[in-house]
Amino acid sequence: MNRRRKLQALVGAPALIGFVLVSRLFGVLGAAAYLLLMLLLYGGWEVLGWGAEPEQPRIEVRRSFWVGLLLPAGLALLFVAERVVSDADEQLWWWRGLALACLAAAAGWRGHQLARSKGNQRQVETRLAIATGGVLAALGLYALSTDAGLAWMGLEAEAAERTGGALGALWVALLVVSGSALFAMEGAYRLMPIEEAIELRRVSAAAGTGLSLALSLVFVVSLAFVTNEREQRWDLSYFKTTRPSETSVRLVERLDEPVRVVLLYPEVSEVLEQLRPYFAELDAASEALSVEVKDHALAPELVREHRVRGNGFVLLLRGEGEGQQAESFEIGEDLEAARSRLRTLDGRFQERFAQLTTRPRDLHVTTGHRERSTDVSSGDPAPTRLSELSAALRRSNIQKRDLGLAQGLANQVPEDARAVAVIGPREPFLPEEAQSLLQYVEGGGRLLVFVDPDADHQLAPLLAGLGLSLREGVLHSTQSYVRRTRTEADRQVIYSNHYSAHPTVTLANRFRARVASIFDGAGALERAESEAQLAGVEVTFPIRTAAGFWLDQDGNHAQDQGEPSDPRFQLMAAVTVPNAEGEEGRAVVVADGDFITDAWIGNQGNAFVLMDALNWLVGEDEVFGPTQTEEDVPIQHTRDEDEAWFYATSFGAPLPLLLAGIWMTRRSRRGGREPAPQKRPAPPAPPEPAAAAKDEEEEE
Repeated sequence: MNRRRKLQALVGAPALIGFVLVSRLFGVLGAAAYLLLMLLLYGGWEVLGWGAEPEQPRIEVRRSFWVGLLLPAGLALLFVAERVVSDADEQLWWWRGLALACLAAAAGWRGHQLARSKGNQRQVETRLAIATGGVLAALGLYALSTDAGLAWMGLEAEAAERTGGALGALWVALLVVSGSALFAMEGAYRLMPIEEAIELRRVSAAAGTGLSLALSLVFVVSLAFVTNEREQRWDLSYFKTTRPSETSVRLVERLDEPVRVVLLYPEVSEVLEQLRPYFAELDAASEALSVEVKDHALAPELVREHRVRGNGFVLLLRGEGEGQQAESFEIGEDLEAARSRLRTLDGRFQERFAQLTTRPRDLHVTTGHRERSTDVSSGDPAPTRLSELSAALRRSNIQKRDLGLAQGLANQVPEDARAVAVIGPREPFLPEEAQSLLQYVEGGGRLLVFVDPDADHQLAPLLAGLGLSLREGVLHSTQSYVRRTRTEADRQVIYSNHYSAHPTVTLANRFRARVASIFDGAGALERAESEAQLAGVEVTFPIRTAAGFWLDQDGNHAQDQGEPSDPRFQLMAAVTVPNAEGEEGRAVVVADGDFITDAWIGNQGNAFVLMDALNWLVGEDEVFGPTQTEEDVPIQHTRDEDEAWFYATSFGAPLPLLLAGIWMTRRSRRGGREPAPQKRPAPPAPPEPAAAAKDEEEEE
């Protein structure tokens, strides 16, 4: 340990003990004064070179860092005096005195350094002095912006308020700009302790960086202040309110009697401004729909009759007098709280409107064969469940009912069943159950079937009765498939937009240029005549594939020799069966059990097909369809993807920054790249002896 370190250790321990004693005896103010005294002593020690080794040669070293801390210490003390200590506190002027003493000492030290400097050091000290003057000038503006300062300038009333506001913004901006440039230059200047090491360019670059940051901050704060004063607001975190979906517009267009929509809001409301465009579009779709705005306080009878608590509700009214029916749903008055409801406004409106204007309907769904369902206990992952389908049925005022052995499926389908759905069974049906479904269609029933080609569902007799068969193998494609895992297994997630003009694909066919239906592990249907086929069956295939598909029969996701590769495969079938009573049985068969699960029903091509298929089955006057929503779609990763993201964000992103920082630090310590040595011109080659002799002969 050299002499300097020994002295520091010898003085440090008593100084720490003194700090504790002064703090206990004189409180916070005494501790602050003690720290300032220690700061001055240590700065003077550094400046005067106390403790230097006597045998070492004397080098002119500039050590001003600790003295330079007087300025931020003075600013901190002034902040405490003006913002923490109350005006009635007796210690207020002691705090102010300490702050002014520090600031005066900092200014005096800066002037002393400027007076004794020369050469490059003088240029740097001049810049530091200008920045220090800017900080002190900002404090002067602050003093003028106070009540005492305004009174000293003789300003009163409105003039004092206006001048005080301008000075209040000006001194903060000047303090931030000057202080940022000063501290940036001090940081660079501290690394140049001797005259020969001073680089004016580096100090100027540091000043430019500090000024850029400070001016950017001042610009942003000024912009926020002006927009707040002008009452302008741009909420970039909120995307937008939903617009009416095509299903909602169709619901409104088919109204056969007046319906009133009452928006219970005051005339001036941020939420009301978000609601107006949505209901204006619905209002324009039908003359039977009317939209009006009423304040809760101005319509006491209306809200009392329909039991609405206050503003922030949408009230739907149908009919007049005692027979009037009403449905309502809450959006809220506060925009912050109403954001989530505004994003799903279309679904909320569709559900309440359907309950008000349509009669309740049932859809029987078979159970007991591991069908796709909403049940979490089934063990199926979330994307293969039917949560979205259940929500869509609820919005359309359709109630889902179970149909299995307990409900008599092995005997017959209940007579009141308007429609039956079989959704992705993975365990076999009993022959009696399949026969009941076939008899149901023969008797005029409506059946919707989603089947997988590789599942043991034992529905071949049912398909045979409908004039269909499901070919062996899963459809694959190397062109028309969806990339999910970027493996060969993605080839079975195919899509197609080859629709016919059948009513089950009307919407999808209309928007075929923008939408396509996705099938995950689908099979291929084909027409098959057999003795079990019902009389008069007519089969139509509304969706087919393009060329380039094949049926993978061994599960290796590759096209092997002998596996079928037809020009087109049929993905969906619509079947009609006339009967003697004049009623037409109908069935829709889709060769994919995952077609309407949560993973794919959000795709418009799938939703449009489901909507038109249900409407065709239960009748053209019924409406079923998806909604518009602006909710954020959650991003789902596999375990491997989560692991990759973890390492990428934990190590991948910081590592380049760390390497760049190390490289820049090493480069700055070396003082930049050294210039490449210049090549010296090569000396002339000595003449050849033979050539020299020849030259001598020629001269003779």
